[in-house]
Amino acid sequence: MSQHILIVDDEESIRYTFSRFLLAPGRTVEVAHSYEEALEKLTTCAFDLIFCDILLGGRSGINLLEEVRRRGLYLPVVMITGAPEVDSATEALRLGAYDYLAKPVRREALLRIADKALQYKALRDEKEKLQADLQAVFRSVKDAILTTDGDLRLVQANAAAGRLCGISAARAGESLDQLAPCADRCLGLLRQSLESRRTLERERIECVHPRHGRRIVSVSASPLRGAQGEHRGAMLVVRDETRLDALERRIGERSSFHGLVGTSAPMQEVYALLETLAEVPTTVLITGESGTGKELVARALHDGGPRRDGPLIRVNCAALSENLLESELFGHVRGAFTGAVKDKVGRFEAAHGGTLFLDEIGDITPALQLRLLRVLQEKEIERVGANRSIPVDVRVVAATNQNLTEKIRRGEFREDLFYRLKVVTVKLPPLRERREDIAPLAAHFLAQFNEKLGRDIRDLSPEAHKALLAHPWPGNVRELQHALEHACILCRNGRIEVAHLPAEIITAAATADQAISPAAIQRALHAAGGNKTQAARMLGISRRTVYRKLEEDQG
Repeated sequence: MSQHILIVDDEESIRYTFSRFLLAPGRTVEVAHSYEEALEKLTTCAFDLIFCDILLGGRSGINLLEEVRRRGLYLPVVMITGAPEVDSATEALRLGAYDYLAKPVRREALLRIADKALQYKALRDEKEKLQADLQAVFRSVKDAILTTDGDLRLVQANAAAGRLCGISAARAGESLDQLAPCADRCLGLLRQSLESRRTLERERIECVHPRHGRRIVSVSASPLRGAQGEHRGAMLVVRDETRLDALERRIGERSSFHGLVGTSAPMQEVYALLETLAEVPTTVLITGESGTGKELVARALHDGGPRRDGPLIRVNCAALSENLLESELFGHVRGAFTGAVKDKVGRFEAAHGGTLFLDEIGDITPALQLRLLRVLQEKEIERVGANRSIPVDVRVVAATNQNLTEKIRRGEFREDLFYRLKVVTVKLPPLRERREDIAPLAAHFLAQFNEKLGRDIRDLSPEAHKALLAHPWPGNVRELQHALEHACILCRNGRIEVAHLPAEIITAAATADQAISPAAIQRALHAAGGNKTQAARMLGISRRTVYRKLEEDQG
């Protein structure tokens, strides 16, 4: 999806410089020189990020930030200031600004904060989509609806109100104070709505009913008006979100998901996104370094959705030449080329009703890119050497460890195919950015190899675990899997020691103190929320080493 950035500054040089720095493939940049022009653009366009100067002539960037929030536009706003210590910068952050930049702004700092802010916006959008989808899971549950007069006497109640609140329409005319022993907060919201004459909402409040027990509900109270606009009472809508709340809690606490293992925040975000994508036929592009588990993601999408009973067909696009890959994907008819002695069904046909996983999609040739684009658009294929189209019902999931945007820039990959493939992108984090997952992954692999090798290995020694934390893991989860298989083969007792690990991991552990850079420590501190003890644990070094490295960097 295209990213849309707005720059608001009364200095033409700032607008021009920021535009040049931020412009990139798949990204558009617009500028506004004043508060008023910015409001016009916000009315006509949807933006993903705003950079705004705090001083805008007669108005201020603070005013624009307040207007953005008033309109309910949940996008990051980065303030630009010539004096970061002034109260206005602090006020901007208090009002919800994502961050601020001090003039003069360096290109590196601008791009860094833009990337982080856009990632934040994308994650928020994904989270909102997930929440909407979770709501849809239980949309068949009817809300409880009650109406009252101005004195909070019951007028009407639907059937769901009887099930959820224990209040039936037969009790009309009675006061809700007597009818709803669990409804203190609901009654308070109704009273406030009647007094203020506006709609009020409360999300996810706890309700304890004498008969129904504890429930989590969302409540909305609205004033009721008659035909002449007179106030006649209020309406209360109660939605039971107990199961939804429990589902969201489970999503946040999962240690695994369809073969993927990890408890870190990045993996929880991946699980949540996969939960949403599994139920829809959208084409998905999986990105990430080699060994991060892209094939497992494809299988999770397949197994978690309605195509689970259909085939999951994998094709390694980097393993075959252009002609062989074409025949493998689309099939061929007898006599299509030398050696084609009989008709062959291609992988697209074989995956009919299921999922086709195209691994290493970045390696296919331009000719195959064009043919694949046509298949995705027309939902039909032609075997090599044939002139008859065959309809196919296939969900395509592609994966790559390459930078396709850079390949597009070099003319090596079609931009139209890229956008067709990346309707939604699942980005897998490298293992070095989620080191807290090393322990659960190690336990997972130990269980596998115990069964495979007939071992009874319980765990790793603290020294062995520290060695795993110290390793940079260029091969990611696959390298960790191989390292633990190596260790399980050598281990003859119930615990893996450092000596059982591959030589490169032992060496990395011995030199970790020297190898870890201040930049790596800063990244770990950011991931740990500034907690130096946790950052040290993630890096596999002592807290004292963290302090010393930071002092060396400052010195």
